[in-house]
Amino acid sequence: MMKTNNRYTEQDWKLFKSRIAGWQEAYMDKLNKGYIELLSGEDLASDKFWELEKKIREDKKKPGVVLRCAGPL
Repeated sequence: MMKTNNRYTEQDWKLFKSRIAGWQEAYMDKLNKGYIELLSGEDLASDKFWELEKKIREDKKKPGVVLRCAGPL
């Protein structure tokens, strides 16, 4: 993004807005693959369940997950 006088241009924001949803989907896909790997392991079902619950609780707080769109970009 181009910065001018410590400000981002409208064009910068449009570019960011056009890409953020794709970045978020890619990040969440990566998280989902990690969950699948965890659930596919050899551990006890109860251990996998509680580990998954812990990971999701932690991951929900990360910026790539917290971001929500108010409407269409």
